[in-house]
Amino acid sequence: MLEKRRELIATSPDLANLLETLVLRAQPLLVSMPPVPQVKALLSSDGGVCPRDNATLIFDPWSPDVHTCPSCHSTIQGERHHRNWARFQHLWLAERAAHLASVGVLRDNDKAADRAREILRAYQDLYFELPNQDNVLGPSHLFFSTYLESIWILNIIAAATILREGNRLAQEEIESIDRIADEAANVIGEFNEGFSNRQTWHAAALTAIAAWFGDEDLARTSIEERTGLLGHLADGFGEDGTWYEGENYHLFALRGLLTGLSWAGALGADLLDNPEIADHLRVALLAPGITALPDFTFPARKDSRFGVSLGQPMYLELWEVGRGLLHTGDDEIAAWLGALYKVPAQPAMTFESYLHEAGLPAPASRARSDLSWWSLLMMPPALTAGRPWTSESRYLRSQGLAILRRGERYLSLECGGTGGGHGHPDRLHLTLHADGIYWLPDYGTGSYVSRDLFWYRSTLAHNAPVVDGESQSGGDAVCLMFEVKADWAWVRGRYQDTERSVIAGPHYILDIVTFSEARTHRLDLPWHFAGTVEVETPGHWEPAPGMLENEFVSHAERFVAGSPGSIVLRAVSEGRQCRANLTFEGALLRARAPGAPGSGEATFYMVRGEANMVRVVTVLDLSPGGTVNEVSLEGDVVVVNCAHPDRHTPLLEGWQVETEDGVVRLAGAVRADAIPEPIITRERIERPEAHAVWIAAPPALDGTDTGFLDSEPLTMDTELQYRRSEEPFAGPEQFSAVAHLNWSEDELFLMVDVFKADTCFRPCDLPPLGLDNEADDIHSDGIQLYLARGSEVVGFLLVPESHGRGLRVSPAGGTLGESAMVRGAWTGTPEGYRITCAVRPGWTFHEHEPFDFDLLVNEMRPGRERRAGQMVWSGANGWVYLRGDRQDAKRFGALRLD
Repeated sequence: MLEKRRELIATSPDLANLLETLVLRAQPLLVSMPPVPQVKALLSSDGGVCPRDNATLIFDPWSPDVHTCPSCHSTIQGERHHRNWARFQHLWLAERAAHLASVGVLRDNDKAADRAREILRAYQDLYFELPNQDNVLGPSHLFFSTYLESIWILNIIAAATILREGNRLAQEEIESIDRIADEAANVIGEFNEGFSNRQTWHAAALTAIAAWFGDEDLARTSIEERTGLLGHLADGFGEDGTWYEGENYHLFALRGLLTGLSWAGALGADLLDNPEIADHLRVALLAPGITALPDFTFPARKDSRFGVSLGQPMYLELWEVGRGLLHTGDDEIAAWLGALYKVPAQPAMTFESYLHEAGLPAPASRARSDLSWWSLLMMPPALTAGRPWTSESRYLRSQGLAILRRGERYLSLECGGTGGGHGHPDRLHLTLHADGIYWLPDYGTGSYVSRDLFWYRSTLAHNAPVVDGESQSGGDAVCLMFEVKADWAWVRGRYQDTERSVIAGPHYILDIVTFSEARTHRLDLPWHFAGTVEVETPGHWEPAPGMLENEFVSHAERFVAGSPGSIVLRAVSEGRQCRANLTFEGALLRARAPGAPGSGEATFYMVRGEANMVRVVTVLDLSPGGTVNEVSLEGDVVVVNCAHPDRHTPLLEGWQVETEDGVVRLAGAVRADAIPEPIITRERIERPEAHAVWIAAPPALDGTDTGFLDSEPLTMDTELQYRRSEEPFAGPEQFSAVAHLNWSEDELFLMVDVFKADTCFRPCDLPPLGLDNEADDIHSDGIQLYLARGSEVVGFLLVPESHGRGLRVSPAGGTLGESAMVRGAWTGTPEGYRITCAVRPGWTFHEHEPFDFDLLVNEMRPGRERRAGQMVWSGANGWVYLRGDRQDAKRFGALRLD
């Protein structure tokens, strides 16, 4: 393979230039061996973040201990920053090994090949010395999550394979890679995430390891099974080619998929010879162009970074390699690439899966010679963009996204599903980008370990309807109508009791949000405008304390209009304007809250109505001088007065627009959306049942069994009840629990005996762990207790105080629990410890009345940073990762009061 590639490079100016760039970029590595971290990477809320301005520190592969803030330019040191640096350094070194191996073999450069071998040798012992514990998302030696281990081993195997094929790897070095690859296969193969962007990388890594060993069975599993490469291509990328978790994870999963497919080809399994597979991959490659904003950034939908250019070199490489794998000179992909290469060059961002330009300045413009060793081996020799790239209005059925384009104007409405674990409660969110300005943005998500994650994952942070002040509770929205006809286009979507109709014409956009239900509710419609916003309508603002209660919101004010009628907002940015004519019955509010991630606070506006039927009519006018003079309502008819009045009339199955040029009728009923379902589900066979015995008087609740009556014990002592982090269940002798329940009219009483030799209770006076957004007390021995009546769920996290017999109680995430609802104590026992407590949720208990219940016991071990696992009375269903102090109410067992 390498010899054929060498011949192709000799005949291709683009590939030859890329090789020369790789040779040049290898020079610093040939002068000195870069530092190799001797620590396991750590994910924390403060590591890699400037303590002064919260900016992400610059990753410099040559500076392990001193890190620079790009904002205030101060230098920062400390263990947390070093261990954050180690995450990227381990990945960067593996990349450099593949880079150097390519230069060494394809240019017969002995120094480059030797340095690649040196990097590989640096991990022959270190990989096994760094502990596989304290992980955030799956087992890993070097990192805190399995997907990072997968990215790392892919580059290690690539470097070793190139060197081995070039006869530049000694036998003992091959054996060292054998040991690392074998262990990596065990670590990665053990943690199957089912339907996930990360699992795409796991499958790719296992395919690469199979290629290294020539293991046909491992190859067959990692390629052909439902959680393998083909399963993720078929089920992860929908019928329109879009990954179900949004553009950010589409691009990440696509890179993993392409990497895996290239390794499958190395095994002799050219899956893309199958036309159906090739066609689906081609659609997936083109999908980001369908949803791209006019400035060639991707909309920050769901858990996406904000304002990221699709002209980033990592993304350019996707389409270059994709063309190579498809073995075609695909005109449409070539046109897309041609457009991206014209996008103004930006500094390469720090991506875990692409660190090729770390520490390098941005070039004046992007070219094919900027890409990595992978492109050198995979991309076609030439790129000829024969026609310009164009994108049209589309409804993406599997994504539930309706896009209305007109020239440089981009308008979209979010319908469909939320998008799995990376989805946001933003059904019926409206996005608008026009004339180079992102007028109504989706902010995506900032850091997963920063507190503002909860703001960006709230409905209020979107241009989406909020009912009764609560973020949307889940469930899918439905796109009812979508059609483009002449100068007009429209979409109508529905989420629960709210409908949103958006009608886009040549001069303005009409937006109608309607809420209808039998009872009175409050509807809030936030507007997050770019630029500076002023109210053109005469009036004044007055403080509105208590009207916008949210931990991230401040300085709430209410607008008092000088006269009845519509209220007009005018947003101005970079000399352009967007006027919003708001017609509604209710209040106009404004407040401060986080703006785009990393930008600080911004002012947002919100329309509020309260009734059993609320309607908010908005006309967005983007014309420089303002086309729309007035908006009025005549029953259901909306009259938009421009030079000539336009009349908008809802029809039984569509929409009618009457203009001076004639009548346009829009329809376009949409069939039911297809929302992807997870490939792997772990459903228990039967729902467990707990019994509580009535008692006339409360027990002592002093850590003893005094006053408790025997009931049917709740035992937690099997592997099926254990959620682990890394090590499997050690047996009931090492960790198990038995609980008893009693009840009275207003309290539930619980006694839990935990059998565990070494108790590890987190002291209350320790500084915060600062690991992530989870409660620190989950990383301690203790219990999580849940009780539910219908949709009301109370939950608690209980940890024995390290001094005394008191219990530290906090509400469990996502529940209505309050610390004051629980009282009790604990005591040590010869086998471990006992907790006795009473829960008073404010309900009255009655014999035989059904309740839901669950009990979890957390396991902490000495010398760990994160908990080792937990026993779950209702059944474990997987690993402990990312669960925090939350337990899915659907998994609760039944509680019977006897």
